[in-house]
Amino acid sequence: MGRLLRFLDTLWRWRQWAMPMELLRGSGEELRGELLAAGVEIERRHRAKLADYLQWQVPDKLIIAALQTGWTADGKTFVLPERILGDQDVYLQSDAIHQAASLRCGGEFPQWQQLAALCIGNSVLMVSICVALAGPLLNKTHQESGGVHWIGDTSTGKTTALVLAASVWGGEDFKRSWRATSNGMESVAVMLSDTCLCLDEINEAAPQDIGAIVYCLGNGTGKTRANKIGAARQVQRWRLSILSTGERSISAAMQENGKQAKAGHLMRLLNIPVARRFGVFDELYQFGDGRTLSDHFRTQCARHIGHAGVRFVEYLLQQGDADFVSVLLQLETQFLCPDNQTARAASKFALYAMAGELGIEAGILPWPLGSALAACQAMYQQWMLARGSGLTEHRQILQNVTDFLLKHGDSKFTDKMNPQEKPRADRSGWYVDRAGERIYLFTSATLREAGGNFDFNRVLDALETAQWIVEHDQGKRSKKTAISGVGKLNLYWLQPLYDEF
Repeated sequence: MGRLLRFLDTLWRWRQWAMPMELLRGSGEELRGELLAAGVEIERRHRAKLADYLQWQVPDKLIIAALQTGWTADGKTFVLPERILGDQDVYLQSDAIHQAASLRCGGEFPQWQQLAALCIGNSVLMVSICVALAGPLLNKTHQESGGVHWIGDTSTGKTTALVLAASVWGGEDFKRSWRATSNGMESVAVMLSDTCLCLDEINEAAPQDIGAIVYCLGNGTGKTRANKIGAARQVQRWRLSILSTGERSISAAMQENGKQAKAGHLMRLLNIPVARRFGVFDELYQFGDGRTLSDHFRTQCARHIGHAGVRFVEYLLQQGDADFVSVLLQLETQFLCPDNQTARAASKFALYAMAGELGIEAGILPWPLGSALAACQAMYQQWMLARGSGLTEHRQILQNVTDFLLKHGDSKFTDKMNPQEKPRADRSGWYVDRAGERIYLFTSATLREAGGNFDFNRVLDALETAQWIVEHDQGKRSKKTAISGVGKLNLYWLQPLYDEF
């Protein structure tokens, strides 16, 4: 519940604010603070009467109060902080009058389109715009939040691609920093729901927070918190298309804190190198070098902002109850996907291609039909190449075991045929040399350690699939092995195939 307030500020400008009724609790200091900051003049001797005045009578007209930006429940209205697209009886109700000023329009749309035309032939820039436009389609296609993480050396133009994407919805302040906690990111995500979150430079984030932030943003659900009386507060929810940049991948950034990125992290934010012919650019047009073109983009993106996103939503509203899900399914067939994880990534790129092609149809993007799809296919192939083949967990487990052997193979494993040999450190197992190849005999505890933070059965599944388990008893993956001076132990006989990954 709330009240729609309309008032004159100090400069005699009419303003309005959908105020939550809970701001009238207690002494009402929070409410008075917001109004004073907005330019309302309240005499000190009458300030105690403000709450009584606002509750004096029940309004005759009822309106719909939206608690966050984005689509309303019926999908027929899109809420922006200072603008409603669709049903004009919907208003954004918030605790603060100035909540998401970064979502705004400025400059000239034709000038922005000239920038978009310079993206033709530059796949990184085209996909950046497609990712930014994809936010409103998440609700229409029932897709989860997620996005792309551009990886590249400094001064290659990554931030230029991010600024271009941000100009779809707002200005320079629409671009956010990775320097935040997962709790802080929740508030930002709610403010930008159904649009795009642009995060610059992952190096600014605390390594211990990166994993939590990625899961938080990708899951679209905030933490469950208690209120003052111990009951659960309403959980915050959002849908976001995400574009991120950094000199390092998600995995490398997390490893700084000793954490290993899970497949869930890497599927929510797809890591893609941006090294093209001239930094992030493939075509320079009339500009002499990548730096000059980058400066042009950044200068113009600071002037001409916010038009494309609004026009894209208006075009979606014109489509009414169009079957966007079927369109997405058809586009997904244009992306080859050998396993479930690549299929998940392919679905994301199909969504970005769909956003770009709809933007072309709407006359927003001055690109040839099919060019957005081609750019997304090129970046999907780039992601596939950087990722490698097979499931992410499978490759990580094999890498973990390999790293363990490279570190401890000569110090913690001893020759099974030479009982007198002593390990230089705590024993991890034994080895057997056959035909010039070494087979390592792991104990259960050692293999758990070598596999990393994965379920032990998942580790064994990966080793068996890779055919690293060379001997085992019937129906088992270990083998009862006699060790001189010890007895019979259940050991895992592994022969690593280092070219497997």
